[in-house]
Amino acid sequence: MKYEVIQAAGEWIVQSDGAELARFAEQDQALEHVAARLRDVEPGPDAVSLRVRYEARD
Repeated sequence: MKYEVIQAAGEWIVQSDGAELARFAEQDQALEHVAARLRDVEPGPDAVSLRVRYEARD
């Protein structure tokens, strides 16, 4: 399972395996969304990864 939290145009987008799951105004909301999903998953042999991408600063 691969999760990605992406900062884009003032929003935080949560994706999993390339599919958008949700959008939030704040980074902590996006990270909490991922954490809640991980708490609901049964432990198994599959690896989980989380990547955070930030917008480039001007």
